[in-house]
Amino acid sequence: MTAGPATDPAIQLRPVSTQSRVMLAALVLGLPLLSLVILPTLGIADPGAVDRTPAWALPGAAAFCVALAVALDWGLRRHRIALDASALEVTTSFYRRRIALGDLRIDQARVADLDERTELRPALKTNGTGLPGFKSGWFRLRNGNKALVATVGGRRALWLPTRLGYDLLLEPVRPQALLDRLRELAAPKPGR
Repeated sequence: MTAGPATDPAIQLRPVSTQSRVMLAALVLGLPLLSLVILPTLGIADPGAVDRTPAWALPGAAAFCVALAVALDWGLRRHRIALDASALEVTTSFYRRRIALGDLRIDQARVADLDERTELRPALKTNGTGLPGFKSGWFRLRNGNKALVATVGGRRALWLPTRLGYDLLLEPVRPQALLDRLRELAAPKPGR
């Protein structure tokens, strides 16, 4: 990857919000600990279950939840685009795809307001991560197309079909800047 376009902040994916990261931590840490500690003491769960629980269970469950939260937060931070003269590479949470520029249908791509173009919104998660304000991985769009999605809840996204049987739905800082850069790289070079 070349240093210039890959480091251009305008074409990078919008970072995941603190709110989404806190929500994930609350789900991964809060709910399990709530069920292990608080529910039995409130009489909602069997109070004798706490007495029958091995001494290592609570610290072990807490350590597992913390490790899981750290791993998932690491995945949320893997949210970027790399671009060079031959390919676009999308990395989002636990997914990475490098697509040759020739496999992108740049002529059909568009910056879309997802509130207006609802057919481009992710509808069904097939293999991905979905939180309020964050979608990453493989989804079916409302139009039925399979798509690799990397969005953080904004209205404007770049919809980019490919020749590989799936679309890309990306939310860079400036979607039009990424589309313009892709068009520039895909344009025929004089003398070739």
